[in-house]
Amino acid sequence: MAEVHPVSAKTMQGASLMLLRMAAMYPILFLGEVWLARLLEPQDFGIVAMGSFVTVTLAAVLEVGLVAALIQRAEPPSRDEFRTFFSLQLLVISALVLGLFLGAPQLLDWLGLDSGARWILLALLPCPWISGLGAMSCVRLDRNLRYGVFARMDVLRVLTYVGIALPLAFWGWGVWSLVVAMVASTAVRSAVAFQAAPWPIGIRLRFSGMGKTLRSGALFQASTLTSLFRDHIPVLLAGPRFGPQAVGYLNWAKNMTFYSSQAITQAVSRVTFPSVSRIQQDPQAVRAMTQATLKYVNLLTFPCILIFAALIPEFVQVVFTSKWAPAIPAFYYYSIRMLGSNISTLYIAVLNGLGRVETSLRILIWWTVLDWALALALCSWFGFTGVAMAYAVSVIPVAAWLVIQLNKLVKVDFLRSFVFPLAVSGVAATAVRLAKSGSQASWLTLSGWIAGGLVFYILLLLLCEGRSLLRDIRLFLTTLARRENQDYDSRHEPVGT
Repeated sequence: MAEVHPVSAKTMQGASLMLLRMAAMYPILFLGEVWLARLLEPQDFGIVAMGSFVTVTLAAVLEVGLVAALIQRAEPPSRDEFRTFFSLQLLVISALVLGLFLGAPQLLDWLGLDSGARWILLALLPCPWISGLGAMSCVRLDRNLRYGVFARMDVLRVLTYVGIALPLAFWGWGVWSLVVAMVASTAVRSAVAFQAAPWPIGIRLRFSGMGKTLRSGALFQASTLTSLFRDHIPVLLAGPRFGPQAVGYLNWAKNMTFYSSQAITQAVSRVTFPSVSRIQQDPQAVRAMTQATLKYVNLLTFPCILIFAALIPEFVQVVFTSKWAPAIPAFYYYSIRMLGSNISTLYIAVLNGLGRVETSLRILIWWTVLDWALALALCSWFGFTGVAMAYAVSVIPVAAWLVIQLNKLVKVDFLRSFVFPLAVSGVAATAVRLAKSGSQASWLTLSGWIAGGLVFYILLLLLCEGRSLLRDIRLFLTTLARRENQDYDSRHEPVGT
């Protein structure tokens, strides 16, 4: 049986833990979203999305560049570097929070929110500081490939969010049920990270010898900022033009497609980036990891995306209620976006892990420009649904560009990794669409269509390449059975740093 690179073995273990995390979280998160969607109004979700964008999301973006730079570099950070980056992060986040506090009236006016939303904005301001306290712990966890801790962090975060938001929404707290749950879940995630990977917290600003890391951090930061302005077009464009309700519809469509695909893809890419960073000098190991990751992520997510899309009118009618029906067209376009985003999310992680941050940044900048140009044009003709249409169209050339760029470094069998999963999933989704014709939608029939579609998909998969799948599963299970007793950084990092 073929041997697996030690880092690839830890990546398999980490990816498995992330998928187990998804298996544990998904039913809770999905059912939570369903009941919140039934208890609250689209406008409530839109207000929180707009408020969290200017607090939680902006601050998270500001910490990502520094964290990614520390993860990607070969040598482990010292105690002074941890403290310096923490201090720099704290200063930047504090300046952001102060600016948001002072500029809240003008900001709310621009977003089209009434003065009552200012209290929501103020209530969310502690989230950036709380998140920052756990950021350096996350660096240590990522560098040592301790993915089990991240799985635990996210499960506890979801349990906290749903466990608080649902009762409060039921008791009539409205939009505040989402706000309180968001603050509490952020605190839980940071607490778990610090407990698993404590570090000597301190304030220090000593930049000597950190120039390369800071420059790398600036590039990661710029890449993340492009994602910020690309992924939040609903808030920045649809919010001011069409109001919070339109943002609520777009966020619902995005979340529903996200849970069926990108939740898994992003979890695996989180494992891929630090893992590729550790083996970037071994092209064969990088190629094998990239191809296997893309193939099996697509095999897992493509049937979920397409079967869900085949049943979304019935889902809205039976599960979410008709108040969400205006978001169905956006759902279809977001589904196309998620298919292409499997390539973009994983390939960007691989490029960054290989240190090609400038290449990925250039692609992300042009992608942001294309998204905005299309959204501005299509919103004039199709209303808020134009944002989702722009997302669907723009991902196609960007995905092709990424395939070409990465193939210059790592040759991936694109037909087997992307086209084959898409074709088999498409056949299964078409069968579901035909089977539901003329049937009355109910909880029972929905369950039957989903189960039938997934069984048909698995049978097709086994028919087409059963031997290959069984061989990979055996290798996968053998690798999972191994125990890696030593963290990567512990081989290089002095005790107590």
